[in-house]
Amino acid sequence: MHSATLQSRKKLAHMFDALGHHRRIAIVQALQAAGKSGIAFGDLAQRTGMPESALKHHVRMIKRGGFLRTRTKGNFTVLRLDLEQLNLALASFGHTHISDATQDLVAV
Repeated sequence: MHSATLQSRKKLAHMFDALGHHRRIAIVQALQAAGKSGIAFGDLAQRTGMPESALKHHVRMIKRGGFLRTRTKGNFTVLRLDLEQLNLALASFGHTHISDATQDLVAV
């Protein structure tokens, strides 16, 4: 198998792993609701009702999939959904996209 094809498939696998658990879907929905400004890690834990240890694991998987951007703001880590990468992954398998924080997953 060609190494570029293998790398591409591995990247897609990471992307779908990122969305492959009901808790990660809840996190993505909370990140989507937070919009472009993002949400602090602690606030995300509170919003999703997840213990921080579990949230940390799931956030790491979403980041590995390429759907998460982080920045430090003072003593806080702010998380933001990368809609462009999420849309690219979804587009590779159909005509579904997420347009912004005000809409849920939308079929076109």
